[in-house]
Amino acid sequence: MTFSDVTKTFATSLPGTDSYVKLRKAMRTLIQDDPKNASVYFLIFGFARTYVMLYEDQEVSPQFAEDNQKLMLSYLNILDEALKKQDAESIYQALNKVVNEYENSKKVF
Repeated sequence: MTFSDVTKTFATSLPGTDSYVKLRKAMRTLIQDDPKNASVYFLIFGFARTYVMLYEDQEVSPQFAEDNQKLMLSYLNILDEALKKQDAESIYQALNKVVNEYENSKKVF
C-alpha cells in the first residue's frame, strides 16, 4: 500500500466516519512501513482520528460530510504530490502548506 493508493481509495469512498477510520488505519500502517515519512502520515492520522472522535456518534448532514471529505482530499493530494517527488524539501513545504491551510480553515477535524 502506498500513500497514493490510500488517497485514491479515500477519494472514491463514501463520505462519513467509516472512511476516516480506514484512513487512520492506513496511516498507522504507513508509519510502520515507511518511517522516513512518518510525519506526513502522522499529520493525516491525527486529522482522521479527530474526525472520528468528533463525529462518529453524531448525525452530520451529507453536505457537511462531503465538504470535509473534499477538504481532506485536498490535503492528501498536496502531500501525495510531494511524496512522489521523493525530495525532503518538497515534503517539508507540503507539510507546511497543509498545516497553514488547516490553521486558516474551520478546523472541523
